[in-house]
Amino acid sequence: MKRIITLLVLASLSISGIASAEECTTKLYEGLVIEAKNADANRMWDGSEKLYRRMLDDCRGSMAEGDLAKLYDALAVALLMQQRYGEAIDAAKSCLEQDSRYNACMMTAASAYQSLGDQGMAAQMARDAIEVGSYDEYSAATVIYAKEFLRRIEGRNK
Repeated sequence: MKRIITLLVLASLSISGIASAEECTTKLYEGLVIEAKNADANRMWDGSEKLYRRMLDDCRGSMAEGDLAKLYDALAVALLMQQRYGEAIDAAKSCLEQDSRYNACMMTAASAYQSLGDQGMAAQMARDAIEVGSYDEYSAATVIYAKEFLRRIEGRNK
């Protein structure tokens, strides 16, 4: 039922012009963010990816400062969930180019490297995420996750 409602919302947004190609205004950007969050919540990763790419391509001028790193992070997660690991790593690196302390991007890359079988890079990214430390609640949760991730993968290598 939730997916049907989401599809109806997406269809109505498409008809209203939010999802169609047009100049990106602040209002359009905000609508795309809502669409992308709904797609994420419903695990519609392909749709999420398309929306994040649209925002990156068309809406940079409408973004608040700091949104670009968050957008690359969300794109990286959508790609990771589609098992497109190399692209997820590239998006995570783009995130880190925007904000080198964004440890959630490091952990997305760590997960992608682990899925590709590169335990060394996965461990390094997790260590980097821990080293950044906590600067807000989200980064604090990321540090906890990074420590657990590192324990898990180092335990496998013994």
